[in-house]
Amino acid sequence: MASGVTDGRGEGRQTMDIADRLTATYREVRTSGSSDTADCALVLRRRFPRPVDTVWRAITEPDLIRAWFAPVTGHLRVGEAFEVEGHAEGTVLECVPPHLFTVTWDDETNVVVRLASDEQGDTVLELVHTGLPSDGAVRRGPMWDVIVASLDRFVSGDTADDLTTWRASAEVQVFAQHSVSAWVTATEASGVAAADDLADAVRTCLQRVAPDLTPPATA
Repeated sequence: MASGVTDGRGEGRQTMDIADRLTATYREVRTSGSSDTADCALVLRRRFPRPVDTVWRAITEPDLIRAWFAPVTGHLRVGEAFEVEGHAEGTVLECVPPHLFTVTWDDETNVVVRLASDEQGDTVLELVHTGLPSDGAVRRGPMWDVIVASLDRFVSGDTADDLTTWRASAEVQVFAQHSVSAWVTATEASGVAAADDLADAVRTCLQRVAPDLTPPATA
């Protein structure tokens, strides 16, 4: 799981350091309910070695979002509707540059992204996805892990592989496998569900984020 090396200018291909990304990313599951009716939220926090304005532009400008996430149609302004191709439809609820961006996300859930500069001038990104069921962090968290990794790759200038090739690579799928396990651990730690209760969510998520490494379900 060793990291790759760039040419010093942020150009060229950078191999994902899977171990670093797993351990340096903060993951938490919060709940305000109990058992299957729990209203849960997943929390993901990651530091980017880039100025906050750079990361803000990447997450709020459609032409840039297309490069690391997916094409966006509509308007990313408060009260306006948008669609992220292949992912979700929503409405912008809050937009406070360069620190707060909140949207609805498809099935009556919300996604909140907060950005802050640390003492070194790096950017700390916190993503909170609320309104999830008890197994929602396992179903959604690995997806967000891969998306945040793609954002990190984009703002670092790693453009050697196109987005589709990068997402389908073995290293990203292996990272996604480990991410599923990390979100199972976070869910168990929250007390909202045990590992046995998450088996279906694990299978479904693995088939989505690591299809080449996941055997098909058997009858």
